[in-house]
Amino acid sequence: LGASYSCYSPPGFGTGKITVVDEFDFRVPSATVMLSQPGQLGTGYIINEGLTNISGEYSYTHEPALEVILDISVTEGTRSGEGIIRIKPDETSTETVTIY
Repeated sequence: LGASYSCYSPPGFGTGKITVVDEFDFRVPSATVMLSQPGQLGTGYIINEGLTNISGEYSYTHEPALEVILDISVTEGTRSGEGIIRIKPDETSTETVTIY
């Protein structure tokens, strides 16, 4: 009898990459990005918060390896914008949010 091998490997974490731009399509560094999961009565569970880098990008890796849909809320000074991102295991999802 030979050894048996499985091709299954557990899924890896999913990554969401958010790019923040202004109304002129210029990338916005140092914008605050807040990711939250929609909840009951409009109060979502906050998953993650951080700042965009010099290229106006913010990256988030979702653990555990489950599919998740997150609300994106971006603020920079008096400007703000919103969006939605769907993150799947083993994939990098990208979303652009425009702030006004």
